[in-house]
Amino acid sequence: MGSVIFTIVGCGDAMGSAGRFNTCFLVDDDIGRFAIDFGASSLVALNALDIAPDSIDAIFLTHLHGDHFGALPNLLLMREYVSDAVRPLTIAGPPGLQTRIVGLFDAMFPGMWKTDWKFPLHIVEIEPGAPVEILGRVVLTQPVTHYAGPEPSTAIRIETCGHAIGFSGDTGWNEVLVEIAKRTDLFLCDCFDRHDKPFEGHLSYDTLLRNADRLETGRLLMTHLGPEMLNAPDSFEIEQAKDGMVISLAEVTPA
Repeated sequence: MGSVIFTIVGCGDAMGSAGRFNTCFLVDDDIGRFAIDFGASSLVALNALDIAPDSIDAIFLTHLHGDHFGALPNLLLMREYVSDAVRPLTIAGPPGLQTRIVGLFDAMFPGMWKTDWKFPLHIVEIEPGAPVEILGRVVLTQPVTHYAGPEPSTAIRIETCGHAIGFSGDTGWNEVLVEIAKRTDLFLCDCFDRHDKPFEGHLSYDTLLRNADRLETGRLLMTHLGPEMLNAPDSFEIEQAKDGMVISLAEVTPA
């Protein structure tokens, strides 16, 4: 097995509750460096950790809400006008990604989208339900329960260098999470609410705890915690993700 280091750049909700950055996970493997999601605060969060944003080779997106892909225009402009690096960048996500990225860019920086960047830019749309190899990693996405427009919201599983990482994305309970988490070294799961709510777009701790034993993972982390979770006086049985956390997958006991 190769070396895989997982860094939580940001694991907060859309509102930045408790000062947490939007979702952005960074993975260093023997192939290079990739990110899972790139929420609106991700460029700031990377710089705060002294991680060069232009060192990222690929970004895999679970869904197209601003707190999960909103910093992409800033990253592209940084790489075009500030960085000297010309390494290629691959951005992969659900069907409809190309149109949404261009639309987001035009809304934030009108007239500045380019068709000829100084670095090779590849946008890959992943069809949920079938594994695909992207830059040497095997990626599987599955639709989940979270509305983000006409494009599907997905959970994602990435296998690299003999290790597997899973992430629920934003979702209420969905049986595909069992498949995505199975035999992963690390699984990060949405846990926005403390108790069950009528809204089905996010998980609660109550629901996650009921299903935790079904998620066959070496290490389970709660992410995307909302104010109710962050302010709860409870002592939780499931580990909480935190900004800046660094995990070596070689040190995780396999599921």
